Amino acid sequence: MSIAVIPVRDRSQAETQTQDPSHVTSEPTDSVGFMRTTGGLAAILAATLLLTACGSSSEPTTDEPDTVSSAPGEEAAATEVEALPFNASGYLGGTAQPNFDAGEAGEVTVVQIGPLDTASGTLIFAFRNNTSESISHVDWTATARSSGSIVATGSSQGTTPAQLQPGEAGLSYIFFDNAEAIPADAEYEFQVSTSAADTSSYNTAPLTVTEATVSGDSIVGSATNETGAETTGPYSVEVYCFEGDALLSSMITFAEQTDEVPDGGAVTFSANLFGDPCPTFVVGVSGYFS
Repeated sequence: MSIAVIPVRDRSQAETQTQDPSHVTSEPTDSVGFMRTTGGLAAILAATLLLTACGSSSEPTTDEPDTVSSAPGEEAAATEVEALPFNASGYLGGTAQPNFDAGEAGEVTVVQIGPLDTASGTLIFAFRNNTSESISHVDWTATARSSGSIVATGSSQGTTPAQLQPGEAGLSYIFFDNAEAIPADAEYEFQVSTSAADTSSYNTAPLTVTEATVSGDSIVGSATNETGAETTGPYSVEVYCFEGDALLSSMITFAEQTDEVPDGGAVTFSANLFGDPCPTFVVGVSGYFS
């Protein structure tokens, strides 16, 4: 299984790479330099006549700029992906319908960072798949910096939904072992690795949440395997609470079932919120393909 590592890059770096003028001017400079090194009056006269003849033709002045300027446009058109509404795949259940930014084109990009919970050591965030391919096994790492220095590093423990189509948004969290050392003004840097979205063995498998209701302090429900292939556990259950469009908190648990579930089979779950406020929520369930 191949893994593609896609760092979240600064916008300025991408702009610098597309604006390098060296390739536009190198070819004419090489031609002139060649003619200047040829000795003799006859050679200089011949070169002068050749330049005069070329200057009278309109083709070099019109074709070359078109070739240079069209390539970036073609590349942008190939990588541009439309941002889809939240839960476009229909895998998630719940009451929240948040709106997220489009994010950086052509990348798996973070579009919102929620609050850091120092008690649990988790930083929740939203991201969007702006690549042209569906992705799975989305694994994140993050670095927290303060005053330019690294103060903590961590990695994700799961994402929901487990597979995302181009333009779709997902939710995840980073676990920091020393979250209490991260100051409130810390800045975060993210990196992500992904796999192709298929049913290969032990690739992440998204179940479809068919029922999710609040019962006391818990969110209870069920999820069905509609992938067309057999899945296996453990089946993670990820609950994210929202206030409007803003991430508020998260709660991670597991379904009661842990064994193989055939296509069309279901698992059930109960996620205790322990009295934490949760105005609206989404819940996702995922396992692995057998």
